[in-house]
Amino acid sequence: MILPKYVAVQAYLEATGTAFADLKYLEPLITAMLERKNMTIEDGREILGFKSDIAKTIFNLLQHIGVLAIEKKPEGELDTFILTNFTKFVLDKKKPGQSIVQPLTPFFLSWLPFKIFLKYLQNNPGANLNEIRTKLGAQILRHTSDIKALRISDIIRRGAYIPFNEMVIAKVLANIGEYLGLVTYEKNTGPYYLSPLGKYVTNSIDLLNFQFKNLDPKISPMNLAFLDFVERGGTNLIAFSNTEGLDALREFYRMVEDKIALRTLVRILYTKSNFNALISTDSAFWNFTYRFSNITYDPIKVLEFNSKIMDFIEV
Repeated sequence: MILPKYVAVQAYLEATGTAFADLKYLEPLITAMLERKNMTIEDGREILGFKSDIAKTIFNLLQHIGVLAIEKKPEGELDTFILTNFTKFVLDKKKPGQSIVQPLTPFFLSWLPFKIFLKYLQNNPGANLNEIRTKLGAQILRHTSDIKALRISDIIRRGAYIPFNEMVIAKVLANIGEYLGLVTYEKNTGPYYLSPLGKYVTNSIDLLNFQFKNLDPKISPMNLAFLDFVERGGTNLIAFSNTEGLDALREFYRMVEDKIALRTLVRILYTKSNFNALISTDSAFWNFTYRFSNITYDPIKVLEFNSKIMDFIEV
């Protein structure tokens, strides 16, 4: 399973601060939040009965998946967390006797690290912790190390295996899968298997069709796309964006040339448009149809995307 740079980087960003997010502590926290308007991390620690980072990591996870929103406070005051309106709507529909975790299943299935974890188990049933760390974690390490070397992020300051390191795999990803009835295992270290429900759910997961979240304003998805193509030996690219986006990509290209010895000259056709995309004409498919694009970095449906491409390229 190969993770493109934009997938690997977003998976890392979506997993920051989640290492101890054990779902057995989720129900008391959500129950308490339903009874009050907001909650601080200190409130969460008090509810769980001990001073630790567990409440903080659960809040981080719930914020990543859209269950919670954060209310930033002035310096010196504690930030507060609130349930999003959609979360309240979903929990209002909870059936009597049903656990709080079950109605929140769609939120967890929107979390990129968890989706990658399920997809990997679909292709590699019985994989254990060490295999996942080696096959997926090593890719995250390489991609985050690239970002660190280019110094284009305030968040990624070192290469890391997260979210496919030992702690997150065993304590968070496998834990969530078991709680939702999607993953089965006897030991925390695996081997891990998809349940029948897990197999059904995972069939609908598409890792290439998702919105790139602006978790780090300094990282542009267009720049990550460029790095992906260069890494794969791409030499002929077409960039679509507005004037500001195209200028930013030109500047990034010059910066990469200064810091990385590119193996070959990369030619980019800069095309002004009202959407963002980067495609490669190096594919053999390009010789047969201009409608094929290797990868896009904008949440546009394929047919809609193709129709827009046709407006800019002579067929």
